[in-house]
Amino acid sequence: MFSFISLEFGLFFILLFCLYWLAAAKPYIQNFLLLCSSYFVIYKASSLLALLLLIVYTVLIYFVSIRIKISAHFKRWLIFGITVTLLNLAFWKYFDFFRAHVSDHLPDNVLDMNYLFSIVLPLGISYYSFQSISYLSSLYKNRKQTNVTGKMFTLPGLALHLSFFPTITAGPIARAYNATQLTDIDNQPTGMVTQIHVRERRRIIAPTLALILIVTALMKTWWFSGWISENWVDPVFSNPTQYHSLEILAAIYGYTVQLFLNFSGYSDLMVALGLLLGFRLPINFRAPLLAHNIREFWARWHISLSTWIRDYIYIPLGGSKKSFFRTQINLLIAMVLSGLWHGNGWHFLIWGALHGTGLSLLNITDRIVMRVRKCAEKEARNSLQKSGWLGKVLAVVITVHFVCFCFVFFRAPTLNDAVIIFESLYHNSINFPLTNNPFYFIGILLLAWLIYPHLVKLYNYFYNHSETLPRYRFILPLLLILIIAIICAPAGIPGFIYANF
Repeated sequence: MFSFISLEFGLFFILLFCLYWLAAAKPYIQNFLLLCSSYFVIYKASSLLALLLLIVYTVLIYFVSIRIKISAHFKRWLIFGITVTLLNLAFWKYFDFFRAHVSDHLPDNVLDMNYLFSIVLPLGISYYSFQSISYLSSLYKNRKQTNVTGKMFTLPGLALHLSFFPTITAGPIARAYNATQLTDIDNQPTGMVTQIHVRERRRIIAPTLALILIVTALMKTWWFSGWISENWVDPVFSNPTQYHSLEILAAIYGYTVQLFLNFSGYSDLMVALGLLLGFRLPINFRAPLLAHNIREFWARWHISLSTWIRDYIYIPLGGSKKSFFRTQINLLIAMVLSGLWHGNGWHFLIWGALHGTGLSLLNITDRIVMRVRKCAEKEARNSLQKSGWLGKVLAVVITVHFVCFCFVFFRAPTLNDAVIIFESLYHNSINFPLTNNPFYFIGILLLAWLIYPHLVKLYNYFYNHSETLPRYRFILPLLLILIIAIICAPAGIPGFIYANF
């Protein structure tokens, strides 16, 4: 499996980097190199058939985009493009539901469904499907409002946008045009149309910061996330009935931290690669485990997905423009669909429904506070957080625990496995010996949580001064940290957890 934190990819990127900037005077040549490199990554990480499927899909989306631009029936073409995209996405994501049934009704040796599934499953299908829907919807909106679609992708430009290797597997979900709350590390817009079809010479953006991001990404994904997974999460989730309740609780906390470190680490790595190639990619995480409520959590966690859900599911359903009750239904539908996107089991549906219910209960609480205090809705929001330092701490603690226990449904292979984990958590406190020391691990997590706000401030300091301080001051510390991470990291290269979704 082709990994972005492998030595092979490192050598591949160094070669690409050198060739890419040798062609700095001609951005169209750079685009060609990026497109070839992206297709090569898809081929190595998946298969030739998956690559061919993406190419055919890209041509189809380009054709639909042209029809939206010139046809009098541009709404029909939008519906057609979105329908084809969703059917393609649903077919591959929910293939398991009907694979066995289809295989049973086919003559022997006509079609090996298991082989087909393993070969053709498109790499990054969710990412380029969401990017396609966003692009076509933006074209339709501009055409509807001004009868002009604005700047569009050429076919090579669209091909690069949908296959761009820093986003094809690990995200973030890049948009063709600028979007609210979707900004880069410097709060700059991240629309890909203007960045791909640039005429002036590109430049490396914040190279020192990019190196810092790469090293911290390797620490998070390879060292910390791998250690938590190997020593605490995987053993307990594999057989929860054999562990003490405190060890199960530690594993539940640990999985949330593992997922955050793994996902944010890969996202940071992709942002860093983008900066080194002269592209601004959106930041996907902004300290989500410091959120004061579930609404703020989703404004900080997987931001490119949460904003996509907002713009292309929640708002089209009516958003908050209708009745209060309808708003809560819209939230619930949006989050349930988000859960179903992550997987085809009941446990994913429950995970999405729990988050939708949490958001609705938060809105109901705000409405109650508004009526009791007879204040405006804006003043009623985040009342616990605004009550003082104890309220702030309590709000964060409640939010983190809600997120952690919901993630049990996310991590468990099936709904029944999730139920077993909760049953074991409740029952395994008596007459169960401790295999490990959960107090040690929970203490580490608590300490990390307490110092995390200061780490965020330190990170911001490095960002603000990375391009002004002498670079030799960063090289040696970064090299030492990288060596320590490689020595202390578990054996093997950890995969990207979200690649399964």
